[in-house]
Amino acid sequence: MSNENKDDKEYTENYIENDKTQQRKIEHINIVLNKDVQYHKRTTMFEYVKILPKSGEISIDDVDISTTLLNKKINTPLFASAITGGHTATFKINRDIAIAVERIGMAMGVGSQRAMIEKPDLKYTFDVKKVANNIILIGNIGAAQTLKYDNNEIQHMLDEVNADILAVHLNPAQESVQPEGDINLKGAYNRICEIAKSVKQPVIIKEVGNGVSKEVAEKFEKRVYGIDVEGAGGTTWVGVETYRSKGSYGNAFWDWGIPTALSLLEVKSVFSGSTWASGGVRTPTDIMKALALGADLCGMAKPVLEAQNRNGAEGVYHLFLNLSTGLKEEMAKLGYRSIKELAGAKVEINGVLAKLVKQRDLKLNKNIKLIL
Repeated sequence: MSNENKDDKEYTENYIENDKTQQRKIEHINIVLNKDVQYHKRTTMFEYVKILPKSGEISIDDVDISTTLLNKKINTPLFASAITGGHTATFKINRDIAIAVERIGMAMGVGSQRAMIEKPDLKYTFDVKKVANNIILIGNIGAAQTLKYDNNEIQHMLDEVNADILAVHLNPAQESVQPEGDINLKGAYNRICEIAKSVKQPVIIKEVGNGVSKEVAEKFEKRVYGIDVEGAGGTTWVGVETYRSKGSYGNAFWDWGIPTALSLLEVKSVFSGSTWASGGVRTPTDIMKALALGADLCGMAKPVLEAQNRNGAEGVYHLFLNLSTGLKEEMAKLGYRSIKELAGAKVEINGVLAKLVKQRDLKLNKNIKLIL
C-alpha cells in the first residue's frame, strides 16, 4: 500500500459516523453530481452581451491571459471556486483540484471551514498546500458562522491551512431551505467588517449562486478587498437543499436570484475593489464577456467537481487548460492581446439585460453601451 493510500485510510478511520456537518458535505457532493441542480428559467444573461472586435490581426501566440492576484502573477484569470471539505471523502477532491491548480498556476477556494473549527481533526480535508504550496488559497466561512466564532478562532482557521484570502459567503436563500439552516444573520454585516479589520488575510464576500445586488455591494465599499458575485444561472443551492429537505418549499424559489451578468454590473456600479464573476460560467465566451464587463477573475465549481469525479487531478487540469486555451483563441479572433486590453473593450448590452440595467439605474463604464 502506498503512503498516500495509508494516509487516506488513516484519515477515513477517524470519521465520526453521526457527524451531521460531515454528512451534509457528502450529501451536497452526491446531489450536485447526480441530480438536476441547474437553474430552470434563469440564465446568466451573458447572451445579451456583445464584445466589439478591435482592429488588427493577431495570432493566439500574441495573447497573454496572465494577470495578478495579491501582487502575485497567475497564468489565467480563472479560479476553482469553493466546493468542499469537512468530510473524509472530500480530502481527495480538494487534493486533486489543488494539484491541477498549481500545475496551471492559479487560485482555488475550499468549502466552508466550519467543519474544521467544530472538529479540528478534519483540518486535513482543507489543508491542500501540503501538495500544492504555490497556489493562492481562498479560505471560507459562512456569514452566519462569523457570529459564532471570535476573531482568534477565524484567524487560527486560516493559518492552519495557510490561506491567502478569506471568503465569507452570504447564503440566506440556501440557509432558509436547508433543513439545518441558520437564518439568523442579524449583525452579520458589522461582524464581517470587524473580521476584515482583524484578520491578516484580505477578505472577500461572495454569494453561492443567487447574486450580489448593488445595495449589498455598496455596504461593503472600502470595507472588504473584493466581491465574488456568484450570480444566478448555474447551480442553484436552493435546488440542492430542496433535494435534501425532500420538501416542496424550495421549488418556489428554485430560480430566485440575480443573473451573473446583471449582478456583475450591479457590483461594478458601486464597488471599487476587486470584483470576481462566478455563477454559471461555463465557456471561454462566458469568461471573455465577464472580463470585458469588468471582472478581475472568473470562477467555477460544478464543472470542476465533474472533471475531478471523471478523471481526478488530470481531469481538472485539462478543464482549465482547455478553457484558458479557448479564451486565448476567442481574444485573438477579436483582436485583444491581454486581459487589460479586454477590460477596455467596447461592449454592447441588449435585450432584457439592457432594460434591467436601465431600470436599476446602474452606472456603467464609458466603454459599455446599452442598446434599447
